[in-house]
Amino acid sequence: MRIRHLFAGLTLFIALGGIPAESSAQKINTVQRPDVSTVLPIMQMLASAGLEGRETGTRGGYLAANYVASMMEYAGLKPYGSKQAGGHSTLSDYFHPFKLLRYAPHVSPIEITGRKNSKDKLFPGKDFTVEDAMSDLFFNSQLVFAGYGISDSGLKYNDYAHLDVKNKIVLVIEGYPGKHDTLSPAWLKFRKTAIDDAFDTGKKCREAERLGAKALVLIPESCLKKDELRQPENLTDGPYQDAEYFLPSAKIQSSIPLIQLTESGAQKIEKSSGLHFADLDHQIACEKVGFPLQIEQSIKARIYVTIDTLLVYNVIGCLRGSDTTKSIILGAHYDHLGIRDSCIYYGSDDNASGVAGLLAIAGMLSKSITVPPCNLVFASWTAEEKGLIGSEFFTSQLTNNEGIKLYINMDMISRSVSEDTACNMLSVGTRTCDSSLREIAADLNSSLGKPFILDLWDVTGHSGSDYASFTAKNIPILTFNTGLHNDYHTPRDTTSRADFDKMLSVIQLVCSILNETRK
Repeated sequence: MRIRHLFAGLTLFIALGGIPAESSAQKINTVQRPDVSTVLPIMQMLASAGLEGRETGTRGGYLAANYVASMMEYAGLKPYGSKQAGGHSTLSDYFHPFKLLRYAPHVSPIEITGRKNSKDKLFPGKDFTVEDAMSDLFFNSQLVFAGYGISDSGLKYNDYAHLDVKNKIVLVIEGYPGKHDTLSPAWLKFRKTAIDDAFDTGKKCREAERLGAKALVLIPESCLKKDELRQPENLTDGPYQDAEYFLPSAKIQSSIPLIQLTESGAQKIEKSSGLHFADLDHQIACEKVGFPLQIEQSIKARIYVTIDTLLVYNVIGCLRGSDTTKSIILGAHYDHLGIRDSCIYYGSDDNASGVAGLLAIAGMLSKSITVPPCNLVFASWTAEEKGLIGSEFFTSQLTNNEGIKLYINMDMISRSVSEDTACNMLSVGTRTCDSSLREIAADLNSSLGKPFILDLWDVTGHSGSDYASFTAKNIPILTFNTGLHNDYHTPRDTTSRADFDKMLSVIQLVCSILNETRK
């Protein structure tokens, strides 16, 4: 899941957590809470070592697609899009294939030449990773320190004002000035703009590219803490080197490579250059650093890029309704991060939990004798971790939205944020205009045996999961998530750490909402 930070504002979800007894919840009934046996085997299978982290376009990803299709068939779903009223279906009928282009970087060690002609090397997969590498590149260039790499005319702030970075490598700090010192002058200047995440790494890359830089090197925020507060790097995780993925129809824009340093890589740069990034962060925040700041350092590296075409699959089944012109879609992505340096990223919460919830609800509803009023579509997306590509491909094929009344998304529903010590917080995202959906979620939540404290948030401007592919098509959405925990996108995200009690309550609530909104 590519996710917003959950539960950033306490006031909203506390205010909405308790619904008065006289509310419309008395008129709405929740479905029966499922048993753990409906989800545990699915999560154990999807997050098993045998499925190798389910990365899109890999053996583990294809095995996961087959497993999800088999479970849809077992749950009584029919293949989505099939015109057959009956008859035998094969697993491949549940697959909705499409092609992806994968741009994979292969990087040599980066050679550093520093003070007094000192030499050192940064090693890929240990000291750094590379993003946005779209073509082969060789550079042997001077390294230029550009503070935070920010140019903002509205704030009258420009780290590049007196720098020449053309054909050079730009070294910048992650984040923005004053972020770690709320008493500093920089914090007073930047805090309002920073709320809107205006200083992301992508914007820094675009600014460096506009000024003619060859590449951007990013210093991680972990290096800005005082030495005694730094945490040792978890060697079981390691940096995650990914490729870039695109639909063949996408307009691919050239970009300079982003070299993301790990803490060990940043320490080598510090030693070679004589800089100390934590001190520089403080001095910039207090407006005590002027540019250019001379550093006697150059770096040399080669990047080779291979381009592969992959055939990948969304897996989609449905329960046909009495009115086949209208549909509600329940979705959850089945892909995760795969394997890096022999470490399996199991992805139990992200997002075996959402897929298990989807299949559990499919099984619960398919047992009903009553034909649903509209089609209920159950979609398990691939390539969410690569940029929401599976759901984007699906929505790109729609004509006039094809009667889709609502899209419901489940992504990470079996854990809690560290602040949620009672394990009873739940994020529910909707569009600004969909107040009725928020009311339904709040009413049904209040009728649970143990209601959640709800964070009812507005998805406008966010693109953290597959719901964004549907909001882009002006389709109403509900998206569910239980929190961004410390094991997110690490090999520690295993089924043994799942909170099944919380997860089953989420599934009960989502299924109740699906029952209510399909009327």
